[in-house]
Amino acid sequence: MILAALAAAPPAFAAAADATCADHLFVIERSKNKNIVAYDAKRGASGDWDSSEPVVAYWLLDGDNSRREELTAIERDRAYGVEATPGEAPGTFTMVFKAQRKRRFTIQMRHGCPVVTIPIRGHPAILRKLYVKSKETLLLPKVDYIEFFGEDMETGKKIHEKVKPG
Repeated sequence: MILAALAAAPPAFAAAADATCADHLFVIERSKNKNIVAYDAKRGASGDWDSSEPVVAYWLLDGDNSRREELTAIERDRAYGVEATPGEAPGTFTMVFKAQRKRRFTIQMRHGCPVVTIPIRGHPAILRKLYVKSKETLLLPKVDYIEFFGEDMETGKKIHEKVKPG
């Protein structure tokens, strides 16, 4: 439910030996606690995208990479789970959050590394982090805003956008 407020290269992973890729495609940090949802690219045995599940999501408890926990079925279906389908360009996927399918993300290779791209402030950008500011209510959390953090694909500079639900 938290992500319901979001409404607002070749297939092979043959990266150069000197390419340094981020640990995760992107992460979601929340105001609620220090637990982070991490999203990683999943590859098949040959190094190609795992077309049945090109992205996997899981918890990093207290933001600690050594304390991994799988998302529950409800979290996968209603909040943090994603669905990826083959994209328009070869070797890409279009990704949406199951909780909110209006905003589309692209999974692709860039400089030998898997990345998720999305417009941020109208600029093509590599997504690095989402931050969700919410308040706890009796039934479900109420999202105050979501912040998108990334890198402008043309300039390489950091870029940021704050989106309020509604």
